[in-house]
Amino acid sequence: MRFSVLTYNVLHTLGAKRLLRGKTIAPWSQDRLLRVAQLVQQLNPDIACLQEVDEAGQSALVRALDDDFECVGFMRNELLPPKDGCATFVRKSSFEVLEKHEFRIRDVMKHHLTEQFDSRHRATGLAAAFWRELQEKLNLSIALRLKCVRQGSSTAQASIASELCIATTHLYWDPKYPDLKLVQAYLLAKELDKFSGSTPLILAGDLNSTPSTDHRSSSVSGVYKLLTQGKVEVTHPHHPVSLRRSSGILRGVSSTDVPELSVAPFQSAYLEALGFEGPITNSSADFTGCLDYILYRSGAPQPMLKLVKVRKLPSEAELAEHMPLPSSVHPSDHLPLLAEFELSGGSNGGHDNQDAPSM
Repeated sequence: MRFSVLTYNVLHTLGAKRLLRGKTIAPWSQDRLLRVAQLVQQLNPDIACLQEVDEAGQSALVRALDDDFECVGFMRNELLPPKDGCATFVRKSSFEVLEKHEFRIRDVMKHHLTEQFDSRHRATGLAAAFWRELQEKLNLSIALRLKCVRQGSSTAQASIASELCIATTHLYWDPKYPDLKLVQAYLLAKELDKFSGSTPLILAGDLNSTPSTDHRSSSVSGVYKLLTQGKVEVTHPHHPVSLRRSSGILRGVSSTDVPELSVAPFQSAYLEALGFEGPITNSSADFTGCLDYILYRSGAPQPMLKLVKVRKLPSEAELAEHMPLPSSVHPSDHLPLLAEFELSGGSNGGHDNQDAPSM
């Protein structure tokens, strides 16, 4: 079975008002959410993982995607001014939802950093501040266990009944706190491991973290290194033990508070297919770069998930006339990422770089 996965930060209404403030209000901006929904419809994914979805955005998407799609997950942060969150739409003719797990990342700390969770109230000074800040963040994730229901193209083929897990998230935004994002990524990956087991897993979302030119180097961001390489040592500049603020003051966290972090690594669809990330998935007046990813693990004991191709993103030159986003052509400050996969129970899964061109 072949299917496609979309990840797209659609930009909540409050953020759109801020980015468009002071500009001449163009006609396209009045129906921006409709354009977002129409773009998702146009890209025609089987699974759409969306971030910064508020109530207005969800309504627009439900109307545009119509009867073949179901919004099977929608979790918002009601306590924050944008009142936005993540949403996942699934094509009903392709997948049946077997299980759903919606959670705030801070709430799973007790399961995956148990000793640190139990002792956090005894921490003092800057270490106490770190745990308090981590607990204050309301970032969330929606994870689904899906069963393929689409018939094969040949009448001789039986209905495919393979299972797939897929998750979306939106990590903390502030670039001043890469250590918080790193620990969030660790907790997220461990919770998704627990949820998915040996089932193939796709994580698609806005990680608010950039890769480096050489993803194998020590200069790669902590989040990206952890998720694609599987380990971040306490000496990494984004680890809470080593992080220095611009003032030069240490975070004040010891390796007992936060040890070396390790998870089962993912492959990145765009890196595997094209040899590079992005290069641009988000552009605004104060930032241009890659923050959004489609990551995947093939499953065990034998690979069952194969990357087929990705939809190539526009270059910086192609985006130049539309900068800063949003614009009439790109109705969010983020760009949508789309990857096509093949799911099977055979032993010929995994990734073949020669069979992963761009769309």
